[in-house]
Amino acid sequence: MRYLPSTVLLLALVSMAFVPGAEAADTPVRVVVTNVVKREGVLLAGVYTKPETWLSGTTVASKDVPVAGNVRDGTVTFEMLLPPGSYALSVLQDLNGNRKLDTNFIGIPKEPSGSSNDAKATFSAPKFRDAVFTVGGQPVELRIRLN
Repeated sequence: MRYLPSTVLLLALVSMAFVPGAEAADTPVRVVVTNVVKREGVLLAGVYTKPETWLSGTTVASKDVPVAGNVRDGTVTFEMLLPPGSYALSVLQDLNGNRKLDTNFIGIPKEPSGSSNDAKATFSAPKFRDAVFTVGGQPVELRIRLN
């Protein structure tokens, strides 16, 4: 069977798409969480890619970081690896170990939480669009203040 040069080039490009390691490398995202007042519990970080799943249990990446032993001057820093794209990140300091944000009877959080870009929660949860950040090929640093 004879292949035309353009067919050979196309086959080579297609096969490269399936070579392990050929996909885009994950980028380090350094998350600096400030205003960590209580030295207990676990920081639960969740990464989201779309508004429909924002602040739900459906994350594209997550990380649990114990506060004790990791807090320095009211700050906890950790790293996540994400492929290039657009994301929103939320952090909750789970003080009682139930893995959810506890609220009072009218929905006001009883545990510290925050979002990327310090997206504000004014009379409702922060908006996905206010928390979106972009990951490219260079490391990213996010600063999130717990409220």
